[in-house]
Amino acid sequence: MSKPPTKSFDYAIGMFGTSIPINMLKTYAAIFYVDQLGVTTAQFALMLLIYTFIDAIDNPVYGFLSDRTRTRWGRRRPWLTIGTPLLVLCFVFFYSPPAFLAGNSLVAYCMLFYMLAGTLDSVLNANYAALFPELFRDDVSRANANARRQAFMLVGMIISIALTPMVTHALGFSLTALLYGLLGGGVILYMTFTCRETDPQPEEEKPQLWKSIKDLLTNRKFSGWLVLRMLFTARPCRSSSPPCPSLPNIRWQFLTARPHFFSPLFCSLPSVVSPSGQGWSRSSR
Repeated sequence: MSKPPTKSFDYAIGMFGTSIPINMLKTYAAIFYVDQLGVTTAQFALMLLIYTFIDAIDNPVYGFLSDRTRTRWGRRRPWLTIGTPLLVLCFVFFYSPPAFLAGNSLVAYCMLFYMLAGTLDSVLNANYAALFPELFRDDVSRANANARRQAFMLVGMIISIALTPMVTHALGFSLTALLYGLLGGGVILYMTFTCRETDPQPEEEKPQLWKSIKDLLTNRKFSGWLVLRMLFTARPCRSSSPPCPSLPNIRWQFLTARPHFFSPLFCSLPSVVSPSGQGWSRSSR
């Protein structure tokens, strides 16, 4: 008996779950550790530099390992099931450093859990993205699912970026991280167990490492995409998470208003962009 098709809602809401922890992690990490706990900007910048090299290679590695996975539960589900609680734990630990840490020990703690949370996010996103072409086989279903996925991503950004100054002002960073971790992790697990993963075809071989690397390096379309992606990432104000992650730091450093006064500005940008998703979905039909 064939498996029933996955509803686009069940898959798309996973983007909401993945957006919550990582956006708070990358947007407010400097505010928490530099402004509040005393880590120097040079130490924090060094951590980001090291993490950049890890982030450059972990997605392809996790994607390769996921493609080679063969279990009775599928290829992607084991990675999502195990990676989600680990991400939540590392995310909460990052914003809950022990009070006795200071100086280099605090920097080491910050680096450890930032990198662990970041690479575990890569585990989840590599497998979440791999599910998309496997679950939705035609252009119309992909357009509909992607439109919903982008809408859920914007909602996640509003919560994890725009509303975070208000939430942390009321609860503190540690409780906010716990709340966001449970919310995001719960949604990811809901997506994991409601999506009907497609089993690989019997004739489909497991990818080979060196052949996969060669195929990537000789693929002109991939090389062009990689160059554009690097230019996009290197812009002074990276907008992968609207609004730009530098805005909270600018507000914290130069504006005298209380933290929750700046949230309406954050909320306005995603709300302006969100209607375009429905237009994209309709144009593909």
